Amino acid sequence: MNMNKICIVTDSSAQFLHPEIAERKNIHIVPLKLNSLAGPLDANAFNDLDPIRHHYSVPSTAPKAEAPGTDLFSETYQKLQSTSGTILSIHASGNACSVVANALEASEQFLGRMNIQVIDSQMISIGLGLIVEAAATRATRGENIDSLVRLVRGMIPRMYMVIFLEDLMYLERHALINRSQAILGNMLGIIPFLTVEDGRIIPMEKVRSRSRALEKIIEFVTEFSEVEQLVLLYEGEEAFAQANILSDRLKALYPTAPITILGYNPYLATFVGLGGLGVVVLEPEQEAL
Repeated sequence: MNMNKICIVTDSSAQFLHPEIAERKNIHIVPLKLNSLAGPLDANAFNDLDPIRHHYSVPSTAPKAEAPGTDLFSETYQKLQSTSGTILSIHASGNACSVVANALEASEQFLGRMNIQVIDSQMISIGLGLIVEAAATRATRGENIDSLVRLVRGMIPRMYMVIFLEDLMYLERHALINRSQAILGNMLGIIPFLTVEDGRIIPMEKVRSRSRALEKIIEFVTEFSEVEQLVLLYEGEEAFAQANILSDRLKALYPTAPITILGYNPYLATFVGLGGLGVVVLEPEQEAL
């Protein structure tokens, strides 16, 4: 066993800038389940929304994500024990699902045998993916576990996300508003924004048109004097076209920041449905005075 090797573990709610990153950087992914009315969807369903988007057309019957059980985490950690004595396990917000709690419970079985650090990223989708990728990159450079934990904990408060959605019934589905509010809002053409704060997915504000929603995204991003990375998340042709418009405008404002346009994954779709558009902002680390 190479005791100096650090293994990075995450779950399949994580989305990466490029699909091959997980394999290339030796990131171990514990799969969530995606359950539809027709039964469990293929494990690979988390990689691409397009083949299963028809399942999301009706919010009340859309797929639901189920966190990996403690036994699956135990099995993953057990397999990695033969190659490493240290694991950094980074997962989707514990306020969004029970994945962190299950990982922590599994890690307790290895006390005294392995050093397993479980971290709640307080993020979902690409926000989680960016954190995991950064940790995996540093791990390949030989940094120790304490350094990686500091890196991850330092990135969490610098990650921000907003996204608007088309159908308020998705908010009702997750008990963020009641049914009558969702029905009335849909009748009035209300477009709500969601944000992630302290790991909680919460409604932020509402607008009456997609054009106003685009302006709100611009307003949100321009609150940051500098950005380290921007990712525009979309679903559908209309949202893709609007993401390109946003990208051009943001490039003019932040010419040195990497800007990526990315179709969001099925896990995020369980919260926002189809047709959504949003942005994830990674703020630069502040230099110590």
